Amino acid sequence: MKNNLCCDGFRRDLSDANPWFTCVGIEKTLTNGLKIEICDRDGLIRRTTGGTRLIPCRSMFPWPYIDHYLKTRVTSRLTCFLQLKNFGLYPKMLLLLIFLSILNTVTPSPPENRLLRDLMHGYLPEERPVIDANQSVVVTVGVVLQQIVDLNEREEQIVVNLWLRYTWKDENLRWDPLQYENVTDLRHPVGAIWAPNILLYNSVDTPFDSTYKTNLIGDSNGDITWVPPGIFKVGCKLDITWFPFDEQICFFKFGSWTFSGHQIDLQKGDFDFSEYLENGEWAVVRNWVNRSEKFYACCTEPYPDVQFYIHLRRRTLYYAFNLIMPCGMTMILVMLGFTLNPQSCEKVGLQISVSLAICIFLTIVSEMTPKTSEAVPLLGIFFQSCFIVSVGATTFTVYVQSVHFRDFENSRRMGFWMRYILLEWIPFILCIEKPKRPNTLKTLMKSFENRHEEQKKDIRTAFTYENGTCSIVNALNDVFRDNYENMIIQLQNSTKDDKTDTAMVERLRLLDNIYKHVKMIRESSEDSVENNHIQYEWQFAAAVVDRLGLMLFTIILTATTVVLTMKAPYLAA
Repeated sequence: MKNNLCCDGFRRDLSDANPWFTCVGIEKTLTNGLKIEICDRDGLIRRTTGGTRLIPCRSMFPWPYIDHYLKTRVTSRLTCFLQLKNFGLYPKMLLLLIFLSILNTVTPSPPENRLLRDLMHGYLPEERPVIDANQSVVVTVGVVLQQIVDLNEREEQIVVNLWLRYTWKDENLRWDPLQYENVTDLRHPVGAIWAPNILLYNSVDTPFDSTYKTNLIGDSNGDITWVPPGIFKVGCKLDITWFPFDEQICFFKFGSWTFSGHQIDLQKGDFDFSEYLENGEWAVVRNWVNRSEKFYACCTEPYPDVQFYIHLRRRTLYYAFNLIMPCGMTMILVMLGFTLNPQSCEKVGLQISVSLAICIFLTIVSEMTPKTSEAVPLLGIFFQSCFIVSVGATTFTVYVQSVHFRDFENSRRMGFWMRYILLEWIPFILCIEKPKRPNTLKTLMKSFENRHEEQKKDIRTAFTYENGTCSIVNALNDVFRDNYENMIIQLQNSTKDDKTDTAMVERLRLLDNIYKHVKMIRESSEDSVENNHIQYEWQFAAAVVDRLGLMLFTIILTATTVVLTMKAPYLAA
């Protein structure tokens, strides 16, 4: 019985009486003098005598079967035929050996295998690949931008698809290609050789290092190239002052986490856009790369870093088509609301509906921009201006409705200054013609000069209306009043006999009755006409206020739009 020490530190009985093995890594001398090394870690049987060959291995094989497997190999690729009829195997083991007997195993290139063994002999991945310990490793960092996945304004984060490109020289991984059948490059898995621990400093992703660990490519002259791709989420300070006509500058800061500038000399590489996929919202204006060194309070050594800057400009078509244009169309309804007849009783409802619609636009803008008090976005100022105009238009409309439905029953007549401003000056400025009365600068001055006399005379309305009915009644009243006064004068000047004249007395009595009837008709007519005139004055004042609101808010909205448009850095990108 022969015992041997396995790699796990336990001895295994390797006699034919106990032919099963379960350890990882063991060497066995067969009856034909060959030595094999069992390495269950990579699933291969490695024969070390007569050249290196790799044979597929499964754990728990009995030694005699492996011995027979090696003796019956028929090809260089080790496609073996096993004489299974000589062994009383269990059915499961029989099927497994049949599978192994027909399996073609591809062996690696012998020169590459020999080169890897020679290079990795005594190699330490933790050791910096320099000959002089005081020498720094020059590492060049480059970035290949593939795509801007998203720029979240509210969270102030940008998500990009990048390919990082690291290059450095490893003095321990140099060889002469002529000695290894012109093998000029090798692929090394991550962790097999030294690599700089360079990280994205301003990453905000949950896995801080989100790169995919690809193989490293080494050349015969010692140059190592590593291109790990990844989806990176980076914090980016946004300036929303000119949103949506804004430009943003974001950067990606790369640096070594533990090596100082004396150990790794970090140099800037290219910022490559050859594979860039255009983004529908952002256009790349320009890009540049900076290198800087920073001294921390903990250490005296400088720590270099490389920043890749990208200047972005927002494309405005989406916002113009989905936000600005609908809001502009809504504001047209505000202006049209001033032209609506107050009798329809829909003026206030229309203005309130427009105000609510603009509130929705403001809510959309607030959800798209970050919660910051440093700046107010330009689009938010425009929507806020529209909201103020809408609220002002609603206030004017409520006042117009209140003025329009005033009459002698529910309100007093206008005072002088209200009549003078609403019914004379504002119509003169807005070129509104007053009914049945000229409105010129001369009449304005005359009305102002006669303001005290009009107050003494208690003129009930602002206008002197002369329609047909009033003219006839007034003329009859004047005729009868003149005749009646003449008759009284004649009667006073007549003699006593004339005063006792029966015909004269009857005549005077008839004239007196006629005069009283005409006076009564005139007074009733004056009251009804005056009431109508008071109502017409209020309605005319409402029309003046409506016209004033239309002109005033149109000017305000137009001026605001023009000013904000001129302040925008650009209109289309």
